Amino acid sequence: MQSRRWLSTIRRARRRLAQRGVAASDINVLVAHAHDPPLSRESLFLHPDKLLTPAESQRLEDLTSRRLAGEPLAYVTGVKEFWSLPFKVTKDTLIPRPDSELLIDTLLNLHTKDDPLRILDIGTGTGCLIVAALAEFPNATGVAIDISPAALQVARHNADTHGMASRMICIEQDMRRFDRDMTLHWATPPFDVVLCNPPYISMDEVPWMDAHVVLHEPHLALFADHDGLALYSVLRSPLRDQLLRPGGHVLFEVGFAQAARVVDLYKGASFIQSTRLDRMVVQDVQGIDRVVVMQTRP
Repeated sequence: MQSRRWLSTIRRARRRLAQRGVAASDINVLVAHAHDPPLSRESLFLHPDKLLTPAESQRLEDLTSRRLAGEPLAYVTGVKEFWSLPFKVTKDTLIPRPDSELLIDTLLNLHTKDDPLRILDIGTGTGCLIVAALAEFPNATGVAIDISPAALQVARHNADTHGMASRMICIEQDMRRFDRDMTLHWATPPFDVVLCNPPYISMDEVPWMDAHVVLHEPHLALFADHDGLALYSVLRSPLRDQLLRPGGHVLFEVGFAQAARVVDLYKGASFIQSTRLDRMVVQDVQGIDRVVVMQTRP
């Protein structure tokens, strides 16, 4: 009787979610995460109706209710995959997105995997960019900065989970205010590469954004003044004068229709097109300008 009741809990949760238009993939993830420990994709595929304990049954009810209330799946489960690696996610961090993987793809086109790079990740959040980069470049070391102590705690956790903690440090730092004396201890020597996915959404875009993003993700990591370009502008001088070595690269993620303006900002600050790449703007699979690559003068 109990096994029948717990099986019906799974089926009821699936039905509730499907009726509200929740994707089947989301439903399967919630069912997998109701189990303790969570089931792998393979185990869930082989045993889609694996029985739940009473505690797991209640957990599924709770997870289902949170998802039905509009909470993003990654916050409900506390995990999001990026670069084929699982990352802890909390409401103190943005949810990693597939679009940002283009930064890592571009970095792989700039350097060979055995290069002993020094990499800086500005606005690290979960640490997904720096951890993915270090995973691809085994001789590299990195520094991850963020204004949020809570986000840095998540980044440290993810670095430790993926065996990168010995190769990176996390620093609490406001990307809007780089003081040379404050950065001297972690920006010496200067970096070969800077990765940055800054806040770049204009507040004017809020009416057209998905409600679950506006309601749940940290606004400090989403929005910027001056049509979303404020942080790109602020970072020009510190990148050129303090953070990057001569001939070093900065890789920015940019928002829709921002790439040309970011390129112009950096050309005006004496940055040049990379000598290793035949373009300054890299498009995603949909043909949208997604990454800007600029180089300091060698």
